[in-house]
Amino acid sequence: MIVDLDANASLRPSFSLGERLLAEWSRLGNPSAVHRLGQQSRATVERGRYAIRKLLNLSVHDRVVFTSGATEANNLALYCLSKREGRIVSSSIEHPCILEPLKRLSHSGRSLCLVKPTTYGEIVPQSVLEAIDTETSFISIMAANNETGVINDLKGIASQIRSQSESIIIHTDAAQLCGKSFVDFQDLGVDLLTLSGHKMGALSGVGALVVREGYEVEPLVLGGPQEEKVRGGTENVLGILSMALVVEELIETLAHRIQTMKTARDYFEERIIADVSGIKINSLECPRLPNTSSIYVEGVRADDLLVALDLEGIMVSTGAACSSGKIDPSHVLLEMGRSETEARSTIRVSFRGDEDRKLVDYVVPIFERAVARMRANEL
Repeated sequence: MIVDLDANASLRPSFSLGERLLAEWSRLGNPSAVHRLGQQSRATVERGRYAIRKLLNLSVHDRVVFTSGATEANNLALYCLSKREGRIVSSSIEHPCILEPLKRLSHSGRSLCLVKPTTYGEIVPQSVLEAIDTETSFISIMAANNETGVINDLKGIASQIRSQSESIIIHTDAAQLCGKSFVDFQDLGVDLLTLSGHKMGALSGVGALVVREGYEVEPLVLGGPQEEKVRGGTENVLGILSMALVVEELIETLAHRIQTMKTARDYFEERIIADVSGIKINSLECPRLPNTSSIYVEGVRADDLLVALDLEGIMVSTGAACSSGKIDPSHVLLEMGRSETEARSTIRVSFRGDEDRKLVDYVVPIFERAVARMRANEL
């Protein structure tokens, strides 16, 4: 039996989505072509754009620029809109696809300030406000952390920034939040928002940057006039279709999806705290994604536990999927003030939303036995 408890890395497309994509396969073409197949594909791309507009409550003039994923969308936001002179403010617990571009911008002479989280892993509005000076022109704060699941108060952050300056551009990486929480772009108050297809259950290789009306974005990928000349290259029609289908389903089922995720996550945490000694749930004190649990397991190396569980058919993570295999401990946990030992003993369990109590009851004893074996080997 294979149990995927690594949904924050990627929500695998459902079987029904695969069937629907196969049904459309023969009708896919180049959306820039003028013939019938091309125009059908253009309609598919616009269907995806319309679905995202509806899900996020975008205005008619807000733009959805399709990309190859959240990494490209974040790079597009940082490199192109941040070309305006001025200081950049972000956080020290962002995903690497934010931190690495920021590092390059800093090395090229751009002024940069990285706000630290609280010990619970939250980026609070006051900390962001204190980091702003008269030279600040661009802010990027993630909506929800991919490792701890902590949801940041983006509305509060944007509101306080606007009280100080109307000219600062605010961007958020919402790759983890969308699909696991209700997101209203107008209410959030940000200017740019990043989406990931596969984090919501679409195919990998597709994402989007949402751009508020009035902001011009210079292309990062140069080529043809696709995506209103913001992103050159033929659109990933199959990926966009998968995103459209998933988003259309989310519009109808998100409330139920959130509840089933939270029910499974909360029951799992209740069981392991009761059945396994030396367990601590990170960021339990903060608003969290409904499916995410960051778990410190005393006396156990997370990498070893991951392998032990994988041998039993249970997939979890030690943090960001793209950091797996690295020796370095989680930068997120270290920034929260956790020791290196604690960081190396933390795993992430993230639920898809189709789990039930029986599945949790199946997983917990395996988890307990694996931990007990590893602790015994350390004696």
